[in-house]
Amino acid sequence: MKKILSIIILLNLFWNGIAQQHEHKDSDSTVTLKEVSINHNMGGAYTSKITPLKTEIITSAGLMQLACCNLGESFENSATVDAGYSDAVSGAKQIQMLGLTGLYSQIMYENMPMLKGISTPHGLAFIPGPFLESIQISKGTSSVINGYEALSGQINLEYKKPQSADPLFVNIYLNHELQTEANIIGTVKINEKLSTSLFGHASFFERQLDHIGDDGFMDKPKNLMVNLLNRWYYGGDKYHNISTVNAIYNRRVGGQMNFNPKKDDTLWGFESSIKRLQAFTKNAFLLADDGTNIGTQLSATYTDLSAIYGNKNYEAKEFNVYANLIFEKAFADIHKLNTGISYQFNFLNDIYISSPPMLFPQEFKENKAEHIPGVFAQYSLTSDKISIVSGVRYDYNSFYNKHFFTPRIHLKWSITDNIALRASIGKGYRSPNVFAENAALMASSRTMKKESDITMEDAWNYGFNYVHTIFFNNSHKVTLSFDAYRTEFVNQLVINQDRDAHYLYFYMSREKSYSNALQAEAKFSLFDEHWDLTLAGRFNDVRQTLDGQLLVKALSPRWKALVVNNIKTNMNKWQFDITTQFNGPARLPNTGGAMGEYGEPYIIMHAQITKRFKYVDLYAGCENIFNQVQKEPIIDAAHPFSNNFDATVIWGSLMGRTFYIGLRLTL
Repeated sequence: MKKILSIIILLNLFWNGIAQQHEHKDSDSTVTLKEVSINHNMGGAYTSKITPLKTEIITSAGLMQLACCNLGESFENSATVDAGYSDAVSGAKQIQMLGLTGLYSQIMYENMPMLKGISTPHGLAFIPGPFLESIQISKGTSSVINGYEALSGQINLEYKKPQSADPLFVNIYLNHELQTEANIIGTVKINEKLSTSLFGHASFFERQLDHIGDDGFMDKPKNLMVNLLNRWYYGGDKYHNISTVNAIYNRRVGGQMNFNPKKDDTLWGFESSIKRLQAFTKNAFLLADDGTNIGTQLSATYTDLSAIYGNKNYEAKEFNVYANLIFEKAFADIHKLNTGISYQFNFLNDIYISSPPMLFPQEFKENKAEHIPGVFAQYSLTSDKISIVSGVRYDYNSFYNKHFFTPRIHLKWSITDNIALRASIGKGYRSPNVFAENAALMASSRTMKKESDITMEDAWNYGFNYVHTIFFNNSHKVTLSFDAYRTEFVNQLVINQDRDAHYLYFYMSREKSYSNALQAEAKFSLFDEHWDLTLAGRFNDVRQTLDGQLLVKALSPRWKALVVNNIKTNMNKWQFDITTQFNGPARLPNTGGAMGEYGEPYIIMHAQITKRFKYVDLYAGCENIFNQVQKEPIIDAAHPFSNNFDATVIWGSLMGRTFYIGLRLTL
């Protein structure tokens, strides 16, 4: 057991240069090192038994159980992460974890920062599902090696890797509304050590449809997305490198029917144009056979955004640099020490301008440059029964002139081979960007009011979880889990939509604000893994003090239940996937009486059937079978330039019943 554990730890170092990472190939996980090979069917989603942090992993097989066009559509089978529309005009999606918005969850690209700042509102669409090998979801604070963020959780994305990818993969998707998407991945193994993959994505939607609300607004914007990505891998005896370059262009046009940004300024319209270029490189230097290694992570990102929301203009440019140097030393098989230094540079230049007929024309400008050097140390103990990961980091933020410490500890007790208890406690910080990260709020006539200087947010997170696997002979298995997490804010950016229906106030607050999240889940693997059944339920109690009152946080659903069925025939020639979500009500902000106090509970059901041939998978399905949508998502849509207009109070689905077909070619 210790020998296998040591092999796994070494492999984890190889991929991350710093921390654990999981290898998946479709529904099978295969790890090979010299003469050791570990094979096991992981299914569409599972919980890692190895990591001290409870890590839920959605495999590439799980991503294929739904249409899953991009990351924003990849969490339909997850009770942990919610993904919903941020407004009724832009088509942008946002996630929630532990009842808190995705701003408090750290989205990583193979343990490097992925989406920040102006990429946040539309960034989930930048990551095509077919590009991904797996998604790793962990609640609570993560390792200090990955930084001081992740106040509520972390989502780590593993892209398909040149050294293990198929020579050719093609995915084509078409729905009944003529939304079209194509993905292609080509891989060339140049020699035993060097390989490369080219990823291409294009999606297109040009129709104007108004089925929801019959309000004269497009249900979803016209959209053009082009995404090109190139990866290189080199694996030598003592040195490994994987590098990636990614270029993205995305243009969206929405708003009132027949709006044309080039011709018509009398209609309320939405338009955004995003250009993004990102480069990553990771290096692992294997210094000695005793577990002494050095890893480096480097990334640079440039993003250019131009957007119009009716009579509001928003322009922003952002440049981010991230560097991490990690030294790792293993002692006596069960002890490990990671130390290192990091540096981040975040530059944001943005301007927000509103013009009449707003109550008050406004202009906000920001020129923000953050230099953030840091150092960290982390000790890990991994034995058969006990795992401990404790770490601390120190960082300095030049923009706020703030020194801050980030302590974190994660514990795992393997009571038996099939029962594990985990606990964690840690601090997290975040540097907020009011307009860049909350662009959806521009889709209303509310007047912005800044009431205090903006400083860093910080919070404590405490968590506990229990996982128990029970085997019934060789063909049936059930995994039971229970989670409890609490996030307590010390200092938080508050966006107050409750004081007045015509204003939006933002300010820093040290008043009481917290999130309590409880989740229970049972995963059944039945009949020799031909039927996977997931039953899950979650309850969130998220509260925030607004103007002296401790209120339930607006637009945070109180509860959710989930039923997922995945059925495969012998030889996996046919597969049937059915997902049903039961979504609880969310409190709505002050709308001046235009909407009620709470949204309505609703049910969403998706179904898909897949037929597999030797090289081709054909699939067809229907999303939102019952056509459950928020019937009137826009307030005062008939008068979009009035002071009552608001397209940001979204509590339900904006995607009507959608039929689709597609194919996947793998050579």
